[in-house]
Amino acid sequence: MKQMRQRDLRAILEIVEELYSYRTPEECEVGMVRSLHRVIGCDSFHMSGIDPIMRRARWSSSWSSGQPSFRPDIRAVFERHMHEHPFLAHWDHRREGLRPAVLSDFVSQPAWHETALYNEIYRPFHIEHMLGVAVRASGPCKMHVVAMRATVDFNDRDRGTLALLTPHLEAAYRYAETAGDLRAQLATLLQGLEVDGSAAIHVGRDRRIRHMSPHAQGLLIAYFHWTDWSRLPVPIDDWLRRLGTATETSFTPPKPFVVERDGRRLTVQILRSHGGPFLLLNERKLHISPEDLVSLGLSPRETEVLAWLAHGKRNAEIADILGLSPATIKHCLERIYGKLDVGTRAAATALAVAAAGSRGR
Repeated sequence: MKQMRQRDLRAILEIVEELYSYRTPEECEVGMVRSLHRVIGCDSFHMSGIDPIMRRARWSSSWSSGQPSFRPDIRAVFERHMHEHPFLAHWDHRREGLRPAVLSDFVSQPAWHETALYNEIYRPFHIEHMLGVAVRASGPCKMHVVAMRATVDFNDRDRGTLALLTPHLEAAYRYAETAGDLRAQLATLLQGLEVDGSAAIHVGRDRRIRHMSPHAQGLLIAYFHWTDWSRLPVPIDDWLRRLGTATETSFTPPKPFVVERDGRRLTVQILRSHGGPFLLLNERKLHISPEDLVSLGLSPRETEVLAWLAHGKRNAEIADILGLSPATIKHCLERIYGKLDVGTRAAATALAVAAAGSRGR
């Protein structure tokens, strides 16, 4: 291999830096196709995933659908004949140290021209030469990066460039797979945290937002006119900064952040995590009226009693407010508990608060 020019080395270093910035396999595949064009000249680049057992294929490609020879059924045709592809037939993804290869490493040109795969897929695009390498990935798919040309075959310099990048292609793709899985798990976790009208935000140790639920985003906009999607609103950020390491070293929960507007209260609490804290946002109405509780299926009198119960009133106080006896309030609460399938005042209050919150949202 000829000595690489300085600009080529600089381009390779830039590509390596880009590769590790992708956060999903799909983003990584598109990025690889775009980036590799800068150091290996070709007519088209492909990042393909082949499932030989299910006979399925997918790819990210620089092929343009505007080409005269483009055919809409190209994927189905490729899947029908892909077993003839020399790369797929000869590369064993379980082996270590796979090296970039060209078509002539595995098959002669006359033999290649006799295959249905060549005649149905590559000949219409005038593709005669390929340089590719296998990329090990999790799951059943065999991943390949392939450069294609119509006239001049790939040389040692092209092979060497791809060989330098191959370990990074594999590592970056696996990183993107892991990052994508973690993001999916985090989204599921945030959904699980969203109970009783709550919302969740995952914050890094630098207090920057890593992930948030749509409901949390709506609350930040409503209470703070928030527009910076990467950072917390200033009041919450200042509160979190003042807590400092107390959120990691103290065994007592820190005092929540509370803000009120338009008859509603937003409470922000911290759930500790090694990867940075989760912020749980909970919005409640400051005053619960019987009209807020109609969804619970109670009688008008029962909704009145439950509304005052949710405001922390004792039986005697509710009786004075409604002009009833404490015994009547006690019997009314027993009926409420039975209809709501709860056994305590606290549980009934929680259902009332949740019903009022969902109605006023």
